[in-house]
Amino acid sequence: MSCSEKRALDRRSFLKSGMAASAAALALPALFSRAALAAAESDRVLVLIQLDGGNDGLNTVIPFGDDLYYKARPSLGIKAGQLTKLDDHIGLHPALAPLRAAWDDSALSVVQGVGYPEPNRSHFTSTDIWQTASTTTPDRWSGWVGRALDRDAAGREVPGLQLDGGPLSLALVGEKVVVPSVADANGFRVDAGRRDLVLQMAKRTRKADNAEFIRRSAAQAYNTSARIERALKDSAGRGAYPQTPLANRLWQVARLIEARMSSRVYALRLSGFDTHSRQGEAHQALLAELGGALGAFHTDLKAKGLDKRVLCVTYSEFGRRVKENRSLGTDHGAAAPMIVMGGGARDGIVGRHPRLDDLDDGDLRFHTDFRQVYATILDRWIGVDSTAVLGSKFKPVNFIES
Repeated sequence: MSCSEKRALDRRSFLKSGMAASAAALALPALFSRAALAAAESDRVLVLIQLDGGNDGLNTVIPFGDDLYYKARPSLGIKAGQLTKLDDHIGLHPALAPLRAAWDDSALSVVQGVGYPEPNRSHFTSTDIWQTASTTTPDRWSGWVGRALDRDAAGREVPGLQLDGGPLSLALVGEKVVVPSVADANGFRVDAGRRDLVLQMAKRTRKADNAEFIRRSAAQAYNTSARIERALKDSAGRGAYPQTPLANRLWQVARLIEARMSSRVYALRLSGFDTHSRQGEAHQALLAELGGALGAFHTDLKAKGLDKRVLCVTYSEFGRRVKENRSLGTDHGAAAPMIVMGGGARDGIVGRHPRLDDLDDGDLRFHTDFRQVYATILDRWIGVDSTAVLGSKFKPVNFIES
């Protein structure tokens, strides 16, 4: 094992330890380093929203022009007159009506039929596949976003931020950049006492590289937290956002972008999409939270002149089966659509809706590999070589303006 590999392994082990978890809560705001804060205002931002649990794509982007849809879903099928129609064949769930403004502004794309070969219907395994961008690698410890941040084209330490308070998404794990996860951006407040505590922790660690990592993070965190607090102090525009957790976090993301914070990626999670029974009401509520938050986010960014800098993308570990089950829900499926919103989005519908008369063991067949979507984001938006990040060359998808 080379020295560099050993250092990476030591640091990886440290970050997985209990001490790393404590240090992260106190010190990782530091990753908004001074160099990063000085980044140009034109830096593009990616906002990822994970629809956790397996979103029912067929009741999100609905093929109302196909009678087979209503035959497969006599109870869950949504009538054409209720939809936000995008063309003569498909429309958005009624709860996503707030996205109409982005559609009318040519800032919304629907990428259809996204999946991967031999789909896995395990929540955990399929989530790992989506977040690592690997369907075969057994040791999945790094994520596609983390690897992209490691290879940032400008060579700077420019981390991302996860705003949901849960465990760090595997998608954000990299070799060089550590991305913090907090319940909301106010969690970045670091007072002198907390900074000193982290410095004491650094003295106790046995690994010199780890101690230096903690010391540097703690010192930078104290200086950075005040800037974050100032960014969130101005509550102007908050009233335009619905009173939901996702909307509140997107409001915070908008304020950090407006304050010229240089994080390239913001990751959020909306959970509850494992709708095996009584799906109608639950799915309606989830999509209402998503649609309301995204609609307000688009309006806010556009009003501030920031919309051209931001691309927002939704994803889920898999879709649901075409046929509703006896519990008025849907079971684990395969292909599903992805929603892309922002000033860089090429308006329109990308790809055809998967055929309902040509299923794969009861599931929609995918025609667009999700890594094609990632490759497009990396090459055309983030500005990082997708082949280096994904390990292979994937044909781009035409949903981002060149």
